[in-house]
Amino acid sequence: MRSLEEAIRTVPIPGAPPPLSREGAAVGLAFLDMALRQNHIRRLTERLSFVEHGVASRTTEVDVRLSLLDASQREASQLFQRLSSRSERKPEQEQPATPTIWVPVTRISRLSIAPIDVVDAAGSKLPRLTQYETSRLLASGLYRLLKGILSSRPESRQPSTLSRLLREEQARWLLQAALLALLTERSRPLGDLDHPEYRRQAAPTAVASEDRDCRDLVLSVLRDYEPQLDSYANLLDVALNNYLLVTALDATKDDHLLSYDAPVHPDRPTPATGPRRFWPRRIWSRSTGRYRLQYLARIPASLRSYHVVAETEPGVHIEAMSLVTDVDEVRAKELATDLRTLAGRLRKHKPVRQTETRLLELELQGALGRLSELLRTRQWDANQAGLELPTGALRRSGRLVTRYLSAERLVNEQDRIEAPLLSDPALTPASLEEAAEEIGAQQLGSDFSIENDPASTRAHAYWRRSSPRSVRGEHTCVTCTLTLRDATGARPGSVISFAVAVAATIYLVSALLASNPWPYGGSAQGSTNADAVVAVLLLVPGFLYTRLDLPMRHTILGHLRRLSRRLAHLSIGSAVAASAAIATGLHGTPLGVTLGLATALPLLTAGLLHRRLARQRDIAPARLSAPRWLLPASGSDAPVDAVFRSTGWDHE
Repeated sequence: MRSLEEAIRTVPIPGAPPPLSREGAAVGLAFLDMALRQNHIRRLTERLSFVEHGVASRTTEVDVRLSLLDASQREASQLFQRLSSRSERKPEQEQPATPTIWVPVTRISRLSIAPIDVVDAAGSKLPRLTQYETSRLLASGLYRLLKGILSSRPESRQPSTLSRLLREEQARWLLQAALLALLTERSRPLGDLDHPEYRRQAAPTAVASEDRDCRDLVLSVLRDYEPQLDSYANLLDVALNNYLLVTALDATKDDHLLSYDAPVHPDRPTPATGPRRFWPRRIWSRSTGRYRLQYLARIPASLRSYHVVAETEPGVHIEAMSLVTDVDEVRAKELATDLRTLAGRLRKHKPVRQTETRLLELELQGALGRLSELLRTRQWDANQAGLELPTGALRRSGRLVTRYLSAERLVNEQDRIEAPLLSDPALTPASLEEAAEEIGAQQLGSDFSIENDPASTRAHAYWRRSSPRSVRGEHTCVTCTLTLRDATGARPGSVISFAVAVAATIYLVSALLASNPWPYGGSAQGSTNADAVVAVLLLVPGFLYTRLDLPMRHTILGHLRRLSRRLAHLSIGSAVAASAAIATGLHGTPLGVTLGLATALPLLTAGLLHRRLARQRDIAPARLSAPRWLLPASGSDAPVDAVFRSTGWDHE
């Protein structure tokens, strides 16, 4: 709403009503509803490609079924088709042979300025609305929605500022012009509006007192009814920060498979907790032979199924892939709140009141029944992933569910107990509060699924909504974690051989110069032909370095072999140091110490690298990003090397 208030302050007051139609308002609101709910989309597939470190590409496939549109959405789409045909077709033109229907496919964040082409299953590009046309429809719809919300207030039928706003034409025109400017003039900054650089100059008409009164009237109404306009503000924020991708589809076909390339934004990985280590030790500790990356996305809560397909370059295998969604987060929070409320009522409960006792028993049975269903769902997720729930991870909640299930057997036709749960001494207010804390601490609102296919350059994870009744909230947050490894484990041995060869070359040159098998003491001698010795020490390692199969530095494979690359660079540096010592004419002990370090350093690092590679084979292959209720069973967590998010993660 701050953006709308800024536009009201600066947009000139129009002398005539902006061209916003009622029919366009109905179409705009219907398009926004379809883009938010996406009830016409059967399956959403995102194909991710990871080749370079910190860079990813994404292709989105959308399976659209037109029969899933409700009556109002289909009517609005057909209405827009009639409006566009009426405004663009000449009288002598005929109707097109193939009827079309305009349908929103997705939302694209305004942070992305890359052109997006939507293609069908045959690879043909589909026509789509321009953002200016879509923005005008949204402006018409948002104005009609705002006017309807304000008109529904009782104050609108009484003498008040609200009724004055709805009665005066210039105030309504100003509000329409402000919404139209916000949605169509996308080049204007909408970030920190208090910054002087982002402040637009006031319109010349704002000097007059009548214009100031008009602006103050609109602003005062928006501020007075800000609590009632909270949902509208969220809807306006979605319209301001996203583009609607509206395409024309063949109305004679029910199913359509569409695809488009969407950008992916890199994000900074979460810094590791604990004391900060010295950078060589930090690099060494992170070089585990595994490359972990995360992809964060938000999908509509009503989406039926979601599929993620990941691909990497040859030589890099996807060892593990997990998918975590917070699909039950709203249900878990409501359950935790109900358990805390029931705990407070148990402390104040008086057994003499039979009616209150019966009501409290029924509420307690309902809450524990939902808790039992939630634990059953998490157990099902663990079984599907081939994992066992950790012992003691859900101890408090499991104890309550056990008492709830055992209490069901106490109720029968012969011996009816009115309040089996209230009579249970193990069910106390403290146990309910502990279970409520455990629900949030163990992330019981998040489900879990993994990819179980053999490791290869391609992996996929699949999520499907359990039932239409489980739709809660506006969107579902998805966290996809992949663990990559180098599939060419024997190749780092060539770098170790290179380091040994460089050390042997330095030793051989040193021994020949000193005429001594131990040339690292005072017997170290220089050479009268230093240029030839320096050429040997530089050319031989340089030639051997060109024969190494080292991947590009910016690729994921190069990131996995960064220890091997650093060992090769250290070996080259040792040869350069030995060459510099001989070229400067050092003699005796200083030259011997320099040559000794230049010989020992590549051998030492090669031994450490060999030991590191041997330890990598013993590391557990599954490094999964799981909720806390499953984390002990899925292995210890590891640092993330790269994080990617879908376009507009912060604004969706």
